[in-house]
Amino acid sequence: MSVVAFGKKYLELGIVMSIAAMFWLVGASYDVFEVFNSYSRSHESYEVDELVWAILCFGNAGLFYMLRYQLQKNKEIKRRIRAEDDLEWLSKHDSLTRLPNRRYLQKLMDDNCCEAYTAKFKRFGLLSLDLNDFKKANDLLGHKAGDTVLKEISERIMNAKGVELAFRLGGDEFLAFTNIPSNTDPVVFADEIARQLVRPIEVDGTTQIVGVSVGLSILGEDADTLSDAIHFADLAMYSAKRSRTKRVARFEPEMLITNMERAQLEKDLLNAIANNEIKPFYQPLVDLETGEISGFEALARWNRKGHGFVPPTEFIRIAEEIGVITELSDHLLRVACLDAQKWPDTVSLSFNISPLQLSDPHLGLRILKLLNEVDFPPHRLELEITETALINELDTATEIIYQMHQLGIRISLDDFGTGYSNLSQLSHLDFNKIKIDRSFIDSFQTDEKRMTIVKSMLALGSSLGMETTAEGVETSNQLAALIELGCSRGQGYYLGTPASSEETLKLLETPHSRGFTANA
Repeated sequence: MSVVAFGKKYLELGIVMSIAAMFWLVGASYDVFEVFNSYSRSHESYEVDELVWAILCFGNAGLFYMLRYQLQKNKEIKRRIRAEDDLEWLSKHDSLTRLPNRRYLQKLMDDNCCEAYTAKFKRFGLLSLDLNDFKKANDLLGHKAGDTVLKEISERIMNAKGVELAFRLGGDEFLAFTNIPSNTDPVVFADEIARQLVRPIEVDGTTQIVGVSVGLSILGEDADTLSDAIHFADLAMYSAKRSRTKRVARFEPEMLITNMERAQLEKDLLNAIANNEIKPFYQPLVDLETGEISGFEALARWNRKGHGFVPPTEFIRIAEEIGVITELSDHLLRVACLDAQKWPDTVSLSFNISPLQLSDPHLGLRILKLLNEVDFPPHRLELEITETALINELDTATEIIYQMHQLGIRISLDDFGTGYSNLSQLSHLDFNKIKIDRSFIDSFQTDEKRMTIVKSMLALGSSLGMETTAEGVETSNQLAALIELGCSRGQGYYLGTPASSEETLKLLETPHSRGFTANA
């Protein structure tokens, strides 16, 4: 400990000792002790010696108390210093994985501390890592198991060959500083790290496999500054995540353009939702026995200014990713119900439920509130749920389907045959209708296996008391074959294309325009 540090730590004690030494020197110089002793002997009746003894006793007691107080004070100071150090550490580290966090990374960047890494690395590679579908796994397994997975992944990242420093930036996002050997392909290097991360993890007696998407950028090659390198690694990671065919992507300049286009698309989508520019179009659902239109499916259509119509598969996915799918769906359902009130009472409205909405336990109450507000009869509404959404949110979906049935709303299983539903789920969840996916209808007349599958689906629907709707009816031959097989209803461009509300009303009001004859 230095003299300065010692002086600061024991400043008060030093002052007291200095004052005591000064008094002692003054007393010694003037023979104070002899004078006092002489005075005490000549005035014994004053009991001066007892007074002095009392002063010494109380003085020693006071001194002991002061020393004890000083020691306690020093301990409290040390405790506070440790607490402040702990708080400082926690502010810069993730408490679960104990990895440095985003704030620590920002401080390194602000202090230019990363130059030391740049100087000693052969190739300074930035890896942006994101776990695939971790939220769903976390909800399914529980947060305790999810924490176990995160800690295991963190350890694997830190122990991976070539990783010098790793950060947990939040949720399931990680960043790694890596030293890439000069004779190694960077993508191969990153893929080897990713391969170590996706090894099975034992959690509470079960084996879990977590996918990962990795974005790579190299400082000095892909970017000139660390902040740009981190940003580019993020762009590459999102590119890998969107592709779903590769788990590692290295930054390419085209990604900047794609990212800017995506940002503009998100901005335009938010404006479109706020300005009610996304509207429902309606495609006929035709009764194949009578040839009459029995209902319409509402399909979202967005005519983006300056770009034309945007495919629903594109903007619906983005609405889910940026968290506005509920607002969009509620708006479309409200408009569709108001439009459907102008149709004949026998014509139903079919509406698609997003997989993300099935995770909302209050979905049933929201739909009921909306139907009451627009005064639309629940029995005329049919909600379509895909097989994939059903499997991902089975428990919540079961409760929602029960609530819908209690309200009188019909439930349809959409894209049947493309997911993982089984007979037990079909019978247990009590669907009113199954919709055979268009991929089976496309070539079932010429493909014997698909013909067998379609026949089996129709027989299954009939045995379970469910209506069956064939999607993607595009030709008269397909229609005739489906009628012969006993399919209940059909939907497709041959039977009617999606149309605006006004065009739909004209279709319903025009005589002999509600479909076709049953023996067409």
